Amino acid sequence: MRRRYLMLLAAPLLASSVALAPAHAAPAGSAGTSGAKQAVQAVKVTKVEVVTLLKPGETVECNGTPVAMAFDGKITATGPGTVRYHWTVNASRARVSPGSFAFGAGTSTKVALQVVDMPAPKNAKAVTGYVTLHLPDQKKSVRSQQVTFPCKK
Repeated sequence: MRRRYLMLLAAPLLASSVALAPAHAAPAGSAGTSGAKQAVQAVKVTKVEVVTLLKPGETVECNGTPVAMAFDGKITATGPGTVRYHWTVNASRARVSPGSFAFGAGTSTKVALQVVDMPAPKNAKAVTGYVTLHLPDQKKSVRSQQVTFPCKK
């Protein structure tokens, strides 16, 4: 009789645990749904540009001391998320000044200043250079115009 009594007590508990399993699984499914919503709401880069801050034609001292060239990288994005970036100088593949921007809801533009020291050998006629802004997660790269500074005579 006691065994039967324990089975009667255990049956509702067993049934409730079976009944609760699908309800318990529902939040996990909803978490997957919210994860999908987050993916839909991920940041979308809509524009990337590189602006030269020092204008070509300006003369510089070519005495072996590097010449500083400045560029702004402008990234416009819509939606929340993080955009990683890095720079390369001239034809080099070496990554320079890696960073990231956090974007909120809506559309906004962030600006990254990049100053590069270009070699200015003695007796050179001019110093030239360019930079490229890379957004690896978006598979985008934008190159600045080539900047040329004539050397002072």
